[in-house]
Amino acid sequence: LTAMLAAYRSSRFLVAVLTFLSYTCFHLCRKPFSVTKSILKSTYDINTSNDSSLCQGWAPFNGSHSNLLLGAMDCTFLFTYAIAMYLHGYLADRMNLRHFLTVGMIGSGLGSILLGVAYFANIHVLYYFILVQLGTGVAQAMGWPAVMAVMGRWFGKQRRGLIMGVWNMHTSIGNILGTVIPSIWATCDGPWGWSFVVPGFIIIGVSVPVFLLLVPDPRLTMPSSIQYNVQEIVMEDRITEDSSRGYEEEVMDINWKKEVTIDGGHSTALMTDKPKAVGVCAALRIPGVIEYSLSLFFIKLVSYTFLFWLPLYIARAHGGYIGTRKVTSQFSDWLSVYFDLGGIIGTVLLGGVSDKLGARAIVVAFLLYLSVPILYIYRLFGSTHISVTVVLLIASGMCVNGPLGVITTSVSSDLGTHKSLRRNENAKAMVAAIIDGTGSLGAAIGPLIAGAVSEYSWNYSFYFLMSSCLLSGLLLTRLVISDLSQWRCGLKMRHGPQGQSALCHKVCTSCRDGRPTLVELQHLGSAVEWSSDES
Repeated sequence: LTAMLAAYRSSRFLVAVLTFLSYTCFHLCRKPFSVTKSILKSTYDINTSNDSSLCQGWAPFNGSHSNLLLGAMDCTFLFTYAIAMYLHGYLADRMNLRHFLTVGMIGSGLGSILLGVAYFANIHVLYYFILVQLGTGVAQAMGWPAVMAVMGRWFGKQRRGLIMGVWNMHTSIGNILGTVIPSIWATCDGPWGWSFVVPGFIIIGVSVPVFLLLVPDPRLTMPSSIQYNVQEIVMEDRITEDSSRGYEEEVMDINWKKEVTIDGGHSTALMTDKPKAVGVCAALRIPGVIEYSLSLFFIKLVSYTFLFWLPLYIARAHGGYIGTRKVTSQFSDWLSVYFDLGGIIGTVLLGGVSDKLGARAIVVAFLLYLSVPILYIYRLFGSTHISVTVVLLIASGMCVNGPLGVITTSVSSDLGTHKSLRRNENAKAMVAAIIDGTGSLGAAIGPLIAGAVSEYSWNYSFYFLMSSCLLSGLLLTRLVISDLSQWRCGLKMRHGPQGQSALCHKVCTSCRDGRPTLVELQHLGSAVEWSSDES
């Protein structure tokens, strides 16, 4: 057992690193189109002090309706991504996740490279860009269900908000790298094709260690001395303390019925049957899936509008100036990074706070409501001074990408293992796909509307984004009320004669020569018993 736990811990760390790098690269390949928008459309080159120097752009995106056409390209990618997400969520729970994830990474890399090839091959055909975006959307949709299913198998519910919050930094880090790296070549006279080609080769390169080293199933870490015939073993961190010895132990939550032999000792684990994947209808019946999915629709609408349009907005909305400083295309790309930095801070803080409170809907809704005045203030004062712009971008990123990160990671994992499911049912990838897929439909609509409305006024775009944040928070009202009720009940229990911890779970451990011999765990109605003949 000791050897199995050691192998489990080391493999779990490797899994977290590989999935982190994998999805960082997915977002790295997603951002270059946003960075190059100011180069593809016909505008005055604000990289020079001569305003008469015209940046010719790149056909077919340099016409009179360039914003609308660029928004349509975003919409093509994101609609394909959203629709494919539902299919991939169904497949991911039924396939080898290592192979599934690798195929998605290679496909995403090839799609990015093909966009860059348009520059070197002098391609100006609109249908070429549309077809590449369609294929890239299908490949990109393979990433999220796969990494969420893997992480859900390896990490339990204890401290899930904080762990997933830190792990979810891959989204913002990928966006930051996807801004910094392509911006090197994203100039009017620069070879912008490399802005797509380089990220494409990076994700293909990272797919190699993912294919060779990723362990998608915890049971694969079990030593050969253990005889088993199960499909998956889920091990959850439970840091417990014996009041007399201060002994800490990591308890395994094993979800299948099997008798195993460990180092010659006979041990019996009381488990349930082999898990089976659930369908879309069963996943939708899980309490909270529909509310969070609809809420994420509007959150992602706002987030992806910033993702695809923020660099262009910073560079063009106020005549190319922030205060008295002229903003170049490259500088606007760098400033947009602060929005992603705010997303990192918001996701980690919200994850930790929601763990402490045990009420994710409350903290998510609070920041969504707070985002409305923050976005309004940014629109009014975001161009007065560089320092004001930076502070407001970080605050906006916290209020928008923070809730997005918590819903797509911690909430998806919670719902994928919800108590309403039978113990032999597995819904991790399916729930993640439904929530993120619905959110991606909003992500497809947002940039398209923003591109069309910005032709008239950026003010209308911001009113649209603020209304979306408000609606996103309102959609969580029922869950907020439920969380408030449970939270207040928990406070009463905690101050009761026995305390909440005594009512919710009990862990008894004894140890001889560093080996646990008896674990009794009762946690919210689920129990795992481990007995040894030596005890």
